[in-house]
Amino acid sequence: MTITTTSELGETIRNRRTSLGLRQQDLALAANVGVRFIVDIENGKETSQVGLVLRLLHALGIRLAAEMSPVPAARSASEESETFDPDNFTPS
Repeated sequence: MTITTTSELGETIRNRRTSLGLRQQDLALAANVGVRFIVDIENGKETSQVGLVLRLLHALGIRLAAEMSPVPAARSASEESETFDPDNFTPS
């Protein structure tokens, strides 16, 4: 399974939790996190702490694996000129 968004991660966690017959409170206790964290991650909150997410995955028996994508091609000169430069920023 490939997960590319926080919403997909949250859905995966929720599906696994419910398939194990766990309430959010049960998972929070097993992973030593707050219930609010479970609610947030299951709803796809993007600012979740990685360490706590890993704790949840471990408590659910989910193994996280990283897959390397091909290295993107070098950026062209025109793309480089579009890069944000805070020193040259003038607010509108």
